[in-house]
Amino acid sequence: MHNTFRGSIARGQTEISLGWGIAPPAALMYRMKYSCEAESHAQQYISSCNVRGLPAHTHPGYKVNTHVLRNVRVDQIAAAQNAVVTWWGQLARFGMRSNMMFYNSETRRGNNNVLSWAKMAWWSNRNIGCSLQNCGSFYYIACMYSPGYC
Repeated sequence: MHNTFRGSIARGQTEISLGWGIAPPAALMYRMKYSCEAESHAQQYISSCNVRGLPAHTHPGYKVNTHVLRNVRVDQIAAAQNAVVTWWGQLARFGMRSNMMFYNSETRRGNNNVLSWAKMAWWSNRNIGCSLQNCGSFYYIACMYSPGYC
């Protein structure tokens, strides 16, 4: 799913950015490859079901997206898809400048930010690994991205 979404923005195919129109095509975007090392970091990150996560030094070189889904009646595939769709949907829900330049002010938008979307869309991310944990009353999902510059 990640590469499908990334491909749509790479080609400039109708990724709507709230209040800014259609996001421009990417000048350069790498296709991500699945990494067992990244998956291992993601599994470690969520294994305790502590939604506060782990400090960055536990997964050096990686950026993480997390998602909590409080509906455990869905299967694991649906839970993982819900996480990815939620992260990618930040662009349409909260918007970003039409030049797609990422500024530090983005971190000060509270819950109305596109930080998870940016980790998925960051042009230089080449590796991804994800994990999902059933924590009883919720699913906890994490994906790790590298090289993790965003």
